[in-house]
Amino acid sequence: MPARLTARVVSCLALLLPLVVSSSADAQTAQPVYPVYDGFARTDEGPVVLSFAYFNHNREAVMIPAGPDNAFSPDAADRQHTTTFLPGHQRFQCIMLVDAAFDGGLRWRLSYADTETSTSADMLQYNWELDASGTRQAMRDIDVASAPRGVCLNRPPLVRLLGLRGGPEGAPPEVTLSRADQLQLFGSVQDEGLPRDAGVTTAWRQVSGPGTTRFRDPSVARTIASFDVAGTYELELWASDSELEATTQLRVVVTP
Repeated sequence: MPARLTARVVSCLALLLPLVVSSSADAQTAQPVYPVYDGFARTDEGPVVLSFAYFNHNREAVMIPAGPDNAFSPDAADRQHTTTFLPGHQRFQCIMLVDAAFDGGLRWRLSYADTETSTSADMLQYNWELDASGTRQAMRDIDVASAPRGVCLNRPPLVRLLGLRGGPEGAPPEVTLSRADQLQLFGSVQDEGLPRDAGVTTAWRQVSGPGTTRFRDPSVARTIASFDVAGTYELELWASDSELEATTQLRVVVTP
């Protein structure tokens, strides 16, 4: 097994160990939150991109204010990192640009549930370099020339439609159903929690169509839609983190 993969498997097993040894009653309550170093990528312009993630094994989101219990060392500067930790493994939650001269001496430390955890040292070892897919995700919507250095960057929410592929030449995905049927919309909205305390707003809307689209709940990404007349409709899923927004579209062909 390659060294890089071995290191990450061992790291993941270490993070999951508390779940194995905890009782079922305690497994999802008052568990530690683990910061994770995803890796780095070098840009053509010179700066290095650092990517951080986290594991939260609690059932609910956990709040850890910036400060002694949620900081980057060695300087403990506020790097605009998240203070809201959603359940599960959340990747690419802090994307940070640093100058090419960066020496790798930066660690994210969290203290929660009487446990202090931190990211890995030796950040610039070859086995931490992101692959092409990871680099694309880390570099999403980042302007290297203008982005600030040394802080977690706010990026637009990642808005997707699960299980659907786009059409040719960038056209939105298309589905066909009978007018008597309802359409299950499996939208997905992910965000890194910046700006702090702002939250994410989500909304479905009809862009075009011969009739009216009725959404069971237009304010959630996963909902159900119905259509009153046959024809072709274009729907849009929109999300905003109060500073930046993103959308994705879906074409629906409704038959009589």
